[in-house]
Amino acid sequence: MMAMILKNSMFIHIPKCGGRWTKQMLEDHTSARHVGDPIYDSHDSPEYDGNIFCIIREPATFAHSLWHHRAKKKANKFGHKFNWQEYIRLEKECQSEDYLTFMNNVGESKDAVWDYYQHYVGKYNNVYYARMENMAEDLVDILGKLGEDNDHDGILDSSKNVIGKGTSDETVEESLRLKINNANAAFCRTFGYKLNG
Repeated sequence: MMAMILKNSMFIHIPKCGGRWTKQMLEDHTSARHVGDPIYDSHDSPEYDGNIFCIIREPATFAHSLWHHRAKKKANKFGHKFNWQEYIRLEKECQSEDYLTFMNNVGESKDAVWDYYQHYVGKYNNVYYARMENMAEDLVDILGKLGEDNDHDGILDSSKNVIGKGTSDETVEESLRLKINNANAAFCRTFGYKLNG
């Protein structure tokens, strides 16, 4: 999944944040087109001087999904397990082949999830965020604010269609969830994710 450009904006894909579904919605219900090579530029942040939008998700479920993604053998030339992306602080500092160790490391790494997102969208000035937990509605809202022609009913009707298998269990044990979310407290307060107290 790569960046996609629309009439007035560009979508940037942050890994493990609903990219396949969003790509399909933009292909099917807008005039979006891809930027760059679909394989080698899949997580690129191309130069662009305009409005950007992306999808984010709760820090704890993001970390859960990222670990499970890294644990899978990839079907490409880099096809091995735990191909940590060490140019991103969260993956460099928190990596572990043990799930609980990784999750606890993320819970002890202040703002690591926010920094991860900033790796992809931090260089842009005008960024709109859709929450993965409310993806269809947020996407339609953002497209409307940006003046993008879209079939909003088609996007909303497709909101229950799963694209890609994902991880089988998105549940994170509550104390671990709160630990990770509290390590990213400013992010959670900004986007309405659960914190202690």
